[in-house]
Amino acid sequence: MVCPKCGSSNVNIQTFQENKGSITHTKSKYKEKKHGILWWLFIGWWWWVIDLILWIFLFIPRLLLRLGRKKKYVGKSTSITVNDISYKNVYTCQDCGNTWS
Repeated sequence: MVCPKCGSSNVNIQTFQENKGSITHTKSKYKEKKHGILWWLFIGWWWWVIDLILWIFLFIPRLLLRLGRKKKYVGKSTSITVNDISYKNVYTCQDCGNTWS
């Protein structure tokens, strides 16, 4: 390496690491929670009859309750963080003190 100002070959090279920030990627896998097999064995097989009767006689209140209810979800979310790192060389002439990159 030669100094562009004085033409000397006595040049010191320093490398610096620059952290430009980080980028986060998130992946989510969720599905609506359903009833399990035990619920259907003990409750679900007779509950549908009661539910049908309630829908017939109490349609509007049941409809309003159903619309206002939040759904339950089961799943997981994973996040990956990637750091953006770059390297920069700074050259310094030992004879004249000139610095450049």
